[in-house]
Amino acid sequence: MASLNLHSLHSLHSPPHPSRFSSHFLNTISLQFSSPIPFPTLIIRQFNRISRPYCFNEQMDVPLDSSSALSTTMDKNADLVLDSNKNELIRNAVWVGVATIASKILGLLREIVLASVFGIGPVVTAFKYASVIPGFAASLLGGVNGPIHITMATTLSKLPEVRRRKLFQHTNAFMFLVGAAVGSVVFVFAESIIHIYAPGFWVLAEGQITREIAIAQLKIMVPCIIFAGPVGLGFGYMSAEGSNFLPSISPALSSMLIIATCIVYVLMRRLNPLLAGDALSGGMLISFGASIGAFLQWIIQVIVHERMWQNSNPVPWMNVLKDKDVHEFFSLMLPATISSGLTQIASFTDFYFASLIPGAAAGISYAYLLVMAPLGLLSSMIVLPLLPTFSRVAKTLSWPHLMEILIRAVLLCMVLILPVLSTMCVLAKPIIRVLFQRYAFDSAASTLVSSLFLCYSLGSPFYIIRELLDAIFYALGDGQQPFLITVCAIALNAILDWLFTSRFHLGAQGLALSTSIVTALSVLILFHLLVKKLAGVIDYAALVCPLLLLFSCCVVSGLTTSFAYRTLQSLLSSVFILRFHRIQELLSISMAGLAGIISFFFPLIVLHFSGFRLVREMSDTLKNG
Repeated sequence: MASLNLHSLHSLHSPPHPSRFSSHFLNTISLQFSSPIPFPTLIIRQFNRISRPYCFNEQMDVPLDSSSALSTTMDKNADLVLDSNKNELIRNAVWVGVATIASKILGLLREIVLASVFGIGPVVTAFKYASVIPGFAASLLGGVNGPIHITMATTLSKLPEVRRRKLFQHTNAFMFLVGAAVGSVVFVFAESIIHIYAPGFWVLAEGQITREIAIAQLKIMVPCIIFAGPVGLGFGYMSAEGSNFLPSISPALSSMLIIATCIVYVLMRRLNPLLAGDALSGGMLISFGASIGAFLQWIIQVIVHERMWQNSNPVPWMNVLKDKDVHEFFSLMLPATISSGLTQIASFTDFYFASLIPGAAAGISYAYLLVMAPLGLLSSMIVLPLLPTFSRVAKTLSWPHLMEILIRAVLLCMVLILPVLSTMCVLAKPIIRVLFQRYAFDSAASTLVSSLFLCYSLGSPFYIIRELLDAIFYALGDGQQPFLITVCAIALNAILDWLFTSRFHLGAQGLALSTSIVTALSVLILFHLLVKKLAGVIDYAALVCPLLLLFSCCVVSGLTTSFAYRTLQSLLSSVFILRFHRIQELLSISMAGLAGIISFFFPLIVLHFSGFRLVREMSDTLKNG
C-alpha cells in the first residue's frame, strides 16, 4: 500500500509561510511507501502537511516589486541570487524526481510480486495488520516529511554547525532509547496488540493461521520501530544540509528487500504454500525483508554522517537533559506527532472491520494503491505549488479573487483527473488482471480488487478538492474548522463501516464506499463553511456548469472506452501473432484508454469549453509560483 505520508510540524492554527512553500515544494514531496491507509487518514495527513511551514535552508527574500531606489549593483546581485536559487531548485527537483519515480516503480513492483506469490491470502492479510504499528513508526516518525524529519530540518536550519551536530547526537541517542522501549513493549504484547485492531482473526475459520503469522511478523518488525526515530532524524539533518536525494531514495530499500525475500521464498518452497508451516515461513521472510530495509537505511545514514564528521565525541546524558536545543526540538515534535497520530484512528477503524472479512485488508491495499497513484501525482503537481498563491491572495483580503483561483484550480484538477479515472474505472478489471493476476492471485481476487477500485474511485475527485479547500483554510489562518470536520469524518467513517458491513452486509466494498461517502460529505461541508467565511462570495454557475459538462464527458468517455475495449479484444484475438494473452490485453487496454481520453476532450473542444482558458491561466499561475 502506497501512499503519500505528509505530516504537520506546528499546530493546526498556524498558517503557512508563502515564501518557504514556493522555494521548496518540490523538495518536500513524500516518497515513503508504507501501509495503505483509507481516505480519512490521508485527509488528516494532507491538511496537516499544509499547515506546517517548510523551513529547510532559508532563502534570501529579494523584493521584486520594491518601489524604493535600489542601486544597479543591488539589482544585479539580486538577479544572480535568484538565478542561482532557481538553478539549485531545478537540480534538486530533478534528483528528487528521479528518486520519486524509482520509489514508485519499486513500490508497485513490490505489490505485484506480493500479489503473485501470496494473492490475498493469510500471508498478505497478516502482513498488512502486522505492518500497522511498524508502518506508523516508519512513515510518521522515520519517513520523509514526517514530524521528526521536518522538525529536525527546521531546528537545524537556525543553528551553527557545532550546535547542529550536538543536537543531532543528543536527540539520536534519546530516540534510540525511546524506540527500544516501545519496541520491547510491542514484542512482549504482540498478541494483544493484534487482537485490538484485528478481532476477526479470532472469529474467522482461517483466522488462526492468519493471527499466528501476524503476531510473528509484528515481533520480527520491531527493528522498524527502533530505527524509525534515528532514521527520521538523519533525514532531517540531510535536508538541513541541502541533500534530499538519499532521503528520497532510501525508502526503496525496503521494497527491494521485500521483493528479494519473496523470490527467496519461491525458491525455497517445497511444500504446498497453503499449509500452515509454509505460509508462516513466507510471512516471516517478508517481515525480515522490511526489518532489514529499515536497518540498512540507518546504516547508510551512519556511514554518511561518519564521513561528514571525522571525529564525534560521546554524548554525556546530563547534557542531553539540559540542552535547550533539545527542549526546543521536542516542543515542536511532540505536538506534531500527537496531531499526526490521529490519522491512525481512521485506519484502525477500517482495519478493525476488515479483519472480519476474509481477504479484505489485502484487497483494499491493492485497490487503494491504484486509485491513489494519479491523485498523489496530481496533488504534488498542483496543490503544493498553489499554496503560496493562496497565501498571497489571502493577505490582500480579495475574496472574489481567492474564490476565482479556487474555481480555476478545481476545474484544472478535474480536467486532468476525470478522463484518467473514467477510463480506469471501465478498464479496472483488465488492468488488475494484467498487473496482479498470476499464480496465487486468481480471478476471484481480481474481481474483488476491481470492485473495490470502483468504490474508491467514486470519492477520488472529492479528495483532490478537499486538499484545495484545506489549503485555502490554512492560507486564511484557520486550521480549526478543517480539523473539526476531519474528526467528525473519522467518527462518521466508523459508523458507516459498521452499518455497511454488519447491517447491510456489503463486505469490503462497504468499507470503500464509506470512505468515499465521507470524503464527499466533508467536501460539501467545507465548501459551505468557506463560502460563509468569505461572506458569500461565490459564482455557482462558474463552477457547477463546467463540472456538469465534465461529468457528462466522463459518461461519453466511459461508453467509448467500453466499446473500444470489446472491439479491440475481438479484433486482436483473431491476429495469430498477437494471441499471447498478456500482449493482447496490454494493447487492448492502452488503445481503448487512448480512445476514451480522446472522446472525453472532443466534446469540450467542439463546445469551446471555457475551462481550457482557465486551465491555461492556472498553468501560468503554477509556473509563476
